[in-house]
Amino acid sequence: MGVTFEVMETKPRTFPGADPAELRNHRTQSAAAIDGWKSALMGLPFLAAGVAIVLVALGDLHARKNAPDWLIGMLGTMFGAAGLFLLIHGLRGVIRQRAYLAEAANRPNEPWLYDYHWRREGIAFSAFGEMLKRLMAALMWTAFLTPFAWVGLNAKGGWPFLIAVGIFGLAGVVFWYRWLAMLFDLLRYGNSFLSYSSFPFFLGGDLNVRLRVSHHLSAVDELTIRFRCVQERYVTRGTGRNRSTQVVCYELFGESATMTRERLAACVDGEIPIEFKIPKEQQTTKLSGTPPVYWEIEAKGKARGADYEAVFLVPVYKSA
Repeated sequence: MGVTFEVMETKPRTFPGADPAELRNHRTQSAAAIDGWKSALMGLPFLAAGVAIVLVALGDLHARKNAPDWLIGMLGTMFGAAGLFLLIHGLRGVIRQRAYLAEAANRPNEPWLYDYHWRREGIAFSAFGEMLKRLMAALMWTAFLTPFAWVGLNAKGGWPFLIAVGIFGLAGVVFWYRWLAMLFDLLRYGNSFLSYSSFPFFLGGDLNVRLRVSHHLSAVDELTIRFRCVQERYVTRGTGRNRSTQVVCYELFGESATMTRERLAACVDGEIPIEFKIPKEQQTTKLSGTPPVYWEIEAKGKARGADYEAVFLVPVYKSA
């Protein structure tokens, strides 16, 4: 039995002269708003400072201590981990960019073969992996607030630190809530897989894919599918000392479709056929870019209890 989506909303490409819509709280492909040698060089002083602080906590490097060893060690570990991340992230970016340029010179008309580690049959969404990422984010935010809480509780006149911890702790509640939501998603639905009818897909053509949910698809009351083109940008906001650069996602094109419980029940073997028309005048996928541009399918299901959520990259390129 054939099953089709009812298209509920169409959002065309951006109007001339206007910025595309910002996607708030959208998962990014960029690990940081800095890359290449800049990232590697920025990581070195953080790594060196982290090692030095840890040595102070261990007593191998003599310095005056105004906090317990465990707190000093925690601070050192945070600095060192941040520096190591930036260093590895930068070096990996340099290596990947060189490999991309070499492959592009040999196969200029087939970027899908080296732009990203695609699988021709499709792409998986690991609810377990996403759950771990959200857990790590929640733990890191909690660890970041711990030293300020200690100062607020133990230092004379440290009450402003406690107020700050209380305010920023609200963001931590959001982190823990998102982790719990994905944990329940994992336990109820498991991992998901999006199979491609062809590889790759081309601008101006048709997107035909099938979504397979491991467990309890029947629990979903309504499933919304969003097909979009996303452009990431490194955006600097604030002024003076409050300036910061972050990765921001923008939707260049988007189209949504929904399925009710009755239509989902008609899907054979838990596989949901999805069809969209790909606009011709849009940007091609470039996941190797810094920052990248990519196409994705976002699936969100409303259910009693745990909702369903999954995101899949889709290989959409310009034909030669």
